Amino acid sequence: MTDAPGLKRKKNKDGTFREYWEARADLAKRGYRPSSVRLHYPVTSEGRTQLAARCRILQAEMLAWAANGEHAAPGYDGTIRSLSRLYQTNADSPFQSIKWNSRENILKSLIIIEATVGARQVGKLLGPDFKRWHSSWGEPKAQGKLPRPWRAKHAMDAVRQLISYGVTLGFEDCFRADTILGKIRFKTPPARTSVMTIDHVNAVRIAAHAEAFPSIALATVLQFELALRQKDVVGEWEPADDVDQGGITYKSTRWVNGLVWSDIDENMILRKKHTKTGFEVEHDLKLHPAVLEEIERVPMEKRVGPMIMSEATGVPYKNRKFTERWRKVANKGGIPKTVWNMDARAGAITEAYSVGASETDVMKSAGHKNRQTSARYNRGVIEQTNRVAKMRLAKRSENTE
Repeated sequence: MTDAPGLKRKKNKDGTFREYWEARADLAKRGYRPSSVRLHYPVTSEGRTQLAARCRILQAEMLAWAANGEHAAPGYDGTIRSLSRLYQTNADSPFQSIKWNSRENILKSLIIIEATVGARQVGKLLGPDFKRWHSSWGEPKAQGKLPRPWRAKHAMDAVRQLISYGVTLGFEDCFRADTILGKIRFKTPPARTSVMTIDHVNAVRIAAHAEAFPSIALATVLQFELALRQKDVVGEWEPADDVDQGGITYKSTRWVNGLVWSDIDENMILRKKHTKTGFEVEHDLKLHPAVLEEIERVPMEKRVGPMIMSEATGVPYKNRKFTERWRKVANKGGIPKTVWNMDARAGAITEAYSVGASETDVMKSAGHKNRQTSARYNRGVIEQTNRVAKMRLAKRSENTE
């Protein structure tokens, strides 16, 4: 890739490749560090863009080091950009221990920050600066487009992380900026209000089978009936250095976290540890006829390995491909564009609250650590306020008899 300077590929035993950025040999010999950085990015257009951007950042740091005649890794010059580079490259940075997909999301924000305010001196920043940045990052991409509040939130969250890291390094100007940021509260983007209903689920199932994508029907019904996240059903492909050690692999990634047929025992009890919380939940599938109907459509000889397999490839869906396929099927089924696949979990929790399930039971079913988290997924306001109103009226009637 001509726009990814320093990119190197090394072949694995199975014929796939792992990717690195490598410093120029002469500069590495002079003491430049890091001399090599392992890169974990999916082989998608977005992933390639992020990989190229990271290579350019690393290359620029190396060349700046060489131009200045330095004999140590790039340091802190008081700018947001230099703080961002330290955050991304230092071995002790929390950035190194963040899960790969979260790291990619943070990197998107860091690219925005460096491009727009990277030259600003941390020691000169005031509250109005941070507020102006937040406002600017949330502006529409073009005239006539919608505002981008989540872009602004994620970028400002990344700024907070940079400043906090600077505090841990003892930079006095970061202490000052951290105090200022601690006094500022930015408007939170509105929470999603769309919810998937059983009617939506049934429409998706019908459309999925009509389009010959039974995997979409099975995945949707598992998500909705069991209140599971998409990645806990479909799985995800994470970067792996040891792809030759087995498992389901593709290039330098391994499939993880999705449901496999062995998660269901002989009594049709499905046990699943939620990826995000680590909580294990149990579901008696005999109480979920829609799930059983979709399972019955799968031939016995195919009930091995991952439950959700792409009909196009015969292996689990690659990252993002499931969502793309689901949207096409949902469009065929007449599902509003405002209803997303991720709303299946919120729909399950909302339905549970609407029928009067206790907060504790909803929490256990959804695999949450506390009831407050489950409550945030509850979007059935009118049904539940109506039920409360009717119960109050009924109680008043009892008191007047």
